[in-house]
Amino acid sequence: MSFPYGHPDPGFTITRASHIAFDVGDLARSVAFYEEVVGLVVTHRENGTAWLRGVEESAHHSLTLTQTSNEPSCLLLGFRVPAEGDLARLTAHFRERGLSANLVDVPFQGPTLRVRDPLGIPLEFVVSMPAQQRLHDQVQVQKGAAALRYDHVQLLAPDALAASQFYLDMGFKVSDYFVNEEHDETPLGIFMYRKNNPHDLVFLTRPGPVLHHFAYVVQDGGQLFRALDTAGNTGWASALERGPARHGEGHALYVYFRDPDGHRVEILTPPIQMGDSEDEPMRWHRGNRHSWEYPAPKSWLYEGTRFEGAPITGHGTASGLRSLEDVLAARPLKELK
Repeated sequence: MSFPYGHPDPGFTITRASHIAFDVGDLARSVAFYEEVVGLVVTHRENGTAWLRGVEESAHHSLTLTQTSNEPSCLLLGFRVPAEGDLARLTAHFRERGLSANLVDVPFQGPTLRVRDPLGIPLEFVVSMPAQQRLHDQVQVQKGAAALRYDHVQLLAPDALAASQFYLDMGFKVSDYFVNEEHDETPLGIFMYRKNNPHDLVFLTRPGPVLHHFAYVVQDGGQLFRALDTAGNTGWASALERGPARHGEGHALYVYFRDPDGHRVEILTPPIQMGDSEDEPMRWHRGNRHSWEYPAPKSWLYEGTRFEGAPITGHGTASGLRSLEDVLAARPLKELK
């Protein structure tokens, strides 16, 4: 198929996916998980909210957790822009498309613009945050995976191709897409980027909109196993959902955990570099995805985190997916002799 390319010059610049915010049922327990296992650092905490960052990050936060008595949800996805002029041009861009976009005051953030995409996913675009000391060289204070930096989000939507068009119009580029079988034409997954690796934002075709996961980059495979060992030693072993294994597209090693509220977080090694003009979208299917991994468990295939105020549609779009449970059930057991 002829895959749509991102708009070469939408009139504004988005530099990267930068942060995310959640409601959580037990703030202390959630903070403990992200500190001990993922290795994030608490920048500030007050009035039922905690702001955390990776050890390499100089921005004030990449993860915000807020105590709630309601069902925990994802509150927003955050992106960075270089200047206030980009916010003004983004505002005009959204309003031309009939979307309500407004500047808001947010603690520990510079000028911030909020909007919902056509699916109802809450987004915010931020110019700046208060600078913090990077702790990547302070090994003595690092815990768990010592996650370096926020990397990407993966979302579920009833039609991945249709959902991606809104972001392509904002200058996102496609690094990879995948279909099921080699002869299929309809993409089931689309990987888009603004920074120099294959993903800031990923859409999979499933009922949605739903947050599937968010991800942090770690230094190397040793940090993945350090996170796993830490989880086992500190009472978080049951939080492991999938991995360790290797992705086919970005060729990164990965592990997926579920936090105390079921929000899914991935830690992964640095993926391949992207960004040159000759980097055209790579087409993947079952026959050319060279990775080593078991099929995903049913929870990974079908579960995610709701976005506050965004109704879920497209029920039935995830039928026929092969899970780890399906593979094991179909595998004959050999008797020992």
